[in-house]
Amino acid sequence: MSLIDTDHTDIGILVSFAIRPTQRPGRNPDYQRVLSRYRSELEFKTATNAILHGLGARVLSDGDFGLILGIEPESPLAFRISDLPYTGKPENKLLAGLVLTGLVAFAYPSTQELDDDRVRRISARDLDAWLRELCERLRSHDAAGDVIPEEGLDEAWRTYLALPPVHYGEAGRGSGKLTSRCTRYWVQTILTWLTGQGMARVDSSAEETWTLTERFRVHAKEVALERAYSFIADLHRREESRG
Repeated sequence: MSLIDTDHTDIGILVSFAIRPTQRPGRNPDYQRVLSRYRSELEFKTATNAILHGLGARVLSDGDFGLILGIEPESPLAFRISDLPYTGKPENKLLAGLVLTGLVAFAYPSTQELDDDRVRRISARDLDAWLRELCERLRSHDAAGDVIPEEGLDEAWRTYLALPPVHYGEAGRGSGKLTSRCTRYWVQTILTWLTGQGMARVDSSAEETWTLTERFRVHAKEVALERAYSFIADLHRREESRG
C-alpha cells in the first residue's frame, strides 16, 4: 500500500520532533504515535529514512528517548563548534572541542563501556581536573618527541594549560562569576550546552554536577570512531596501567 498525504504529514511530524532533542515521546502522545509507526510500519520507516538521508542524517536509535539522529558534517542540520557561545576565536574552538572529546573519554574510557547504560554523573570540577591531567600527559608525550596524531589536539592541550582552572570577574554583571579566561568556564559551558541538546541534565544532588543521558551515550559512539578519542583513551589507559 502506497503512502498517502497523512503519512507524509506524520513523517514530517516525526522528523520535526527528532531535530528538537529535548522532546520526549513519553511526554507527547503525538510523538509517541509517530514513533510507534516508525518502529512497526516498514514502508513508513523506509520513507522516513529516505527523507533523513536527503537531509544528511541517519537514525542512530529509536528507543525511549525518541528518534536520535546522526548528522553528516555537510548536512544543513549539522552542529558546528562555532555554534557554541563565545567560540568565535580559534583558541576557543579548540577548548570547546577538547572538552567535548575529553568528556566522552572521561565518561567512557573504552569502547566496551559505551555499551554499558549505567548512569554517568559528571562533576565539572572533576572533569576539569581530569582534562588538566590529560593535557599534562600530552605535554610529556610531546616533550618525549612522540607524535600526537591530531594537529588540533596538539594545539588544544597547549591552549588549555595556558589558562588557570578558575578566574572570576571583578566588575559589573560578571563580578564573582567564572570568565572565559579559565578552563572551568569551558567545562561548564559545554555541559550546559549539552543540557540544551537533551544529552545531559543538571544533577540537583551535587553542586556543579550533570548527569549524561542515553542520548549522549548514543552520540558518544560516533565520537569514539574519531582518532582524537582513540588517542586520548589509549593514552589514559596506558598511564593508568603504569600507575
